Amino acid sequence: MSKLWRAYLGAIEAFCVAGVVLILVVSAMQVFARYVLESSLFWSEELMRYTMLWIVALGAGVSYGRGQFLGMRMLVESLPPALRRACDLLGAVLILAFLGFVIVYGFKLSWGTRMQSAVALNISLFWIHVSVVVGALLLALHVALKEFFGVASGEPAVGEGEA
Repeated sequence: MSKLWRAYLGAIEAFCVAGVVLILVVSAMQVFARYVLESSLFWSEELMRYTMLWIVALGAGVSYGRGQFLGMRMLVESLPPALRRACDLLGAVLILAFLGFVIVYGFKLSWGTRMQSAVALNISLFWIHVSVVVGALLLALHVALKEFFGVASGEPAVGEGEA
């Protein structure tokens, strides 16, 4: 695995871990403020929701590359290797077509909401909605790399690669 690819995976993982830590800290602050200070952090729920969107969007590709997506593969796994590979490639093509649709229409949605602001955080909704586009682009990259070029995202899923 190249240094650039490892750096990319490390950056995505670091962002996701930092996002989870942020959600944990903000939710603890909200509980403290509500029940101890008898006040509320009006922005906390919005920040946690949007952070979760970005975590999922960025982490989905890494999860796919590691084989951590759920799949109903019993029938496909019973096929001969050539047919199994053909099914995997057909599936990848269909996934990429769907992700292309999500990218195009997700960007139209994002661009259309660029002049609107999130209520509590007062940031453009573009930065929230574009997470769908970025996530779909990265997931498409991981699907293409794994299915067409055999590049996986780090460690194999549990049960894979064991002899």
